[in-house]
Amino acid sequence: MLGVGLGSFAPYRNRVPIAFPTGFSWDRTRFDVEIERVCGVYRAGVEPRNMVDPAIWSGAAFHVDGVAGDDGNSGLGSADGDFANAKRTIHAAFVAGNATGAAYRVLVKPGDYAEAGFTRNGNDEPDQPVAVIGWAGALRYRAGPFSVTWSDVGGAFTASKSSVRRVFRCDLLTDEGLYAELSEAADVAACAATVNTWVHDGTLLHVNVGGTPGTESIAVIRSFHGARFMTHDRDFYLENVHCEWGISGALHFDAVASRNIVGVNCSFRYSAPSSPTALQDAARVRRTDGLVAFFDCDASGGAKDGWSFHEDGTAGMHVLLQGCSGWRNGFSTATSCNGFTTHDGVPAILLGGDFDLSRNGTEVHVIQSTETWAAGCRAVARDVDGSSVAFKCSNDALMWLQDCSGDAAGQAENYALQANAGTVFTRSFFALSGGVDVTSGGSVTPF
Repeated sequence: MLGVGLGSFAPYRNRVPIAFPTGFSWDRTRFDVEIERVCGVYRAGVEPRNMVDPAIWSGAAFHVDGVAGDDGNSGLGSADGDFANAKRTIHAAFVAGNATGAAYRVLVKPGDYAEAGFTRNGNDEPDQPVAVIGWAGALRYRAGPFSVTWSDVGGAFTASKSSVRRVFRCDLLTDEGLYAELSEAADVAACAATVNTWVHDGTLLHVNVGGTPGTESIAVIRSFHGARFMTHDRDFYLENVHCEWGISGALHFDAVASRNIVGVNCSFRYSAPSSPTALQDAARVRRTDGLVAFFDCDASGGAKDGWSFHEDGTAGMHVLLQGCSGWRNGFSTATSCNGFTTHDGVPAILLGGDFDLSRNGTEVHVIQSTETWAAGCRAVARDVDGSSVAFKCSNDALMWLQDCSGDAAGQAENYALQANAGTVFTRSFFALSGGVDVTSGGSVTPF
């Protein structure tokens, strides 16, 4: 059972407890989460820090300062927030924390951490229960440089950067505040002739943005891993952590494990595959028997899905997302790209989420024998493959949609909700555009 703390929720008035749907198989013995509606907003009545091993909060705190730190320092301070003896890289703090043989925290001074600065490209992972926290501000990690010096070669600008996977403009944002992606040109001549393109000729990266790019206006994704944890199998807590890029996803947990993973005020964006046949999600968690919970987090711009959760032979994962979002996922030749998806037998609760504008797939897609309760969520589909689907329930999956809205338009077939063999229960579901489709023995009924 979770240690439930309501301290951060105490100031709210007019809190209305919300009953779990009948038939929803969330294990409330292991994860006793109370759901409430506060001023029309659905919330979980939990304190996120209480959802992981309490030894994390009493263990050692290792400090990281990417500018003034030194990996030769101890990383320890007189109190949390004392960076006088800070390390310079996050992976050096992991090495020091692992040496204690006990749970610990990594407190990271706000700022930019690039390329191998997180896990030394997957080589240095924590092996104890751990928290990684942007201390009093955002920790920004990018699997690429934050600053690039460009040379004018006439019609385009070049930089000596190898292993380039995707290129974005930081000075030109989408309506959702995401970086605007440059298109890959066929060759150097085509790049020079076409604004907002890039190409790599084997030695140089060429970009054309219609003018001189600033040193920090172009984001270059290179072949580095993002926040990738392939061996760590203990409780993990993230707060104020913002990851950009990653050839295996911006956030990726893969180890067979019995543990909880919790994220608060984080973002995981713009995954870039090392191979076009192995497109990766922005945030992926696999093979975890425990609670996976994210609060006010975003997973956008993934090469395939935004949020993706798979049992893959390890049963017991329960997923809770509150106030989370997934925008504009899908890249290149990827198909079945989703803002949020669960597979196998994962039960999930989605509270107040936004999942929108994936390139090719469904915004919220629950598959196989999963069970998902979504309350106060929105999905907007504007697909490019001939059909737009906002919410989709496939195979033997069960879905409850409560105070949710689906908006699907722009293609030959548009469905706000599709039950493709799956069973969907609705309560105050609004089809803002697009119809409700039932195929392959699926059903849609009120609850």
